[in-house]
Amino acid sequence: WDDNIILMSDSYKLSHYKQYPPGTEYVYSYFESRGCDNEGWDSVCWFGLQYYIKRYLLGQVVTREKIEEAASIYAEHFGDGVNNNPGLFNKEGWEYILQKHGGKLPIHIKAVPEGMVIPNKTVLFTMVNTDPKCYWLTNFLETLLVQVWYPMTVCTNSRYQKISIAKYMAETGNEDWKIPSGVAFKLHDFGFRGVSSVESAAIGGCAHLVNFMGSDTIAALLCAQRYYGVKGAAGFSIPASEHSTITSWGIDGEVDAMRNMLEQYPSGLVACVSDSFDLFRACKDYWGGALKDLIKGRCEGDKFGRLVVRPDSGDPPEICAAVIKILLEQFSDGVTTTKTGHKLLPPYLRVIQGDGVDWQSIPVILEKLKSEGIAAENIAFGSGGALLQKLNRDTFKCAFKCAEVVVKGQGRDVFKDPVTDNGKVSKMGRMTLQKVSDCPDLKEEDRYKARSEQNPTPGGTGFLHYSKDGTYVTVASGKGDPAKDIMVDVYKNGVLLKDWTFDEIRKRADIPNGPWSS
Repeated sequence: WDDNIILMSDSYKLSHYKQYPPGTEYVYSYFESRGCDNEGWDSVCWFGLQYYIKRYLLGQVVTREKIEEAASIYAEHFGDGVNNNPGLFNKEGWEYILQKHGGKLPIHIKAVPEGMVIPNKTVLFTMVNTDPKCYWLTNFLETLLVQVWYPMTVCTNSRYQKISIAKYMAETGNEDWKIPSGVAFKLHDFGFRGVSSVESAAIGGCAHLVNFMGSDTIAALLCAQRYYGVKGAAGFSIPASEHSTITSWGIDGEVDAMRNMLEQYPSGLVACVSDSFDLFRACKDYWGGALKDLIKGRCEGDKFGRLVVRPDSGDPPEICAAVIKILLEQFSDGVTTTKTGHKLLPPYLRVIQGDGVDWQSIPVILEKLKSEGIAAENIAFGSGGALLQKLNRDTFKCAFKCAEVVVKGQGRDVFKDPVTDNGKVSKMGRMTLQKVSDCPDLKEEDRYKARSEQNPTPGGTGFLHYSKDGTYVTVASGKGDPAKDIMVDVYKNGVLLKDWTFDEIRKRADIPNGPWSS
């Protein structure tokens, strides 16, 4: 359908323009992660806001036709099923934006640079209206922009898996970290079918490509091109079988189906699912027996080719170890040993595990292989729903809260601090995000202290919200130094002010020994 920004909000927000204090001129709000319950997930890799800005907010987004469409829909929506109720829709406010601002949104957004890794419980972006008559617009846009939780969370999920894989590769003797080796292709996106929509596949798949280069999610490539300036492909794939293309040959024809894969794709990489009937027979008798010479022949002279064997069922740690052991034995004449003493399959042979793969199972699988004397380089992973779908806004407890209002020219710090949940206290006032190392004059007496029996002040006291690791501080209550603010202007009054490239984002998000770390 055609986008209509006036229809991209929760219904109840239509009534909020009447609910702020009389004389309200500006509403200033911010977005943050309030923490994460996943062990070790103490930071986020910030990504995705640029997509939402470019996709939904640039240029004229309010038109006469969109106002009339919204007026009609809201009149029915707020009725009782019999009678319409046209009085709740702020038609006058949207007509003002059309007439005064040419349909461009009078909003200013500052945000952390995309790809930056930031500890939880720090400000990630702020938003305020630039026209005092549009005070209601800031939090009207919350519904749409808070959806940035999704690419941010996927990107972070993917990055933590990258950290795990790199750790085990180093511990088992990997020495080549340059693309296409190292971790670049070690986690492949299988998630297109496992997400809720094509847009989710595009945004989430693009978020994964911040960290890796392997993907079967075509929509992600388009997202990277259209919204992050990628020339060509941001992700890559290879010919691969599925169960239908193997089982259609029948049980007795499985070896012929596998031979067909090798003959149809005689060079380069090819992946073949191998558990349709008997995984162990396939690895020992077919790949390691009848088809062995075809596989070995993929690397001759200047020619390079590789078979990637894919198990797809069973207990992942046990199955991966068992499959690689069989292949190590069957292809023993080409096996080498890494500097740490771990065994490595010949270059023409690898394994990919695409079943039961997530941030928790990957280190378990790799620890099993390490304990069995098997190098992590032997295996890659594919992940679908667990990569792009098995997460939600509460994974990082994402929240967007009003922190300041200006009423009749006077600023007021705003916060929430429910006695029923200390974890939902919000920060107050205008904010900057600063590196502690850049702020030698910070005073301990200004450190934020939450409300408690000993400190009963609602909202707590102090304005310096330090990150848990002490490297960053969110300076609240308008006390920050704008010159030291890590957040930058990204959008104002319908115009994109900062256009991050995918290369910049990848380098910013990378890890030691990562594809873009040098």
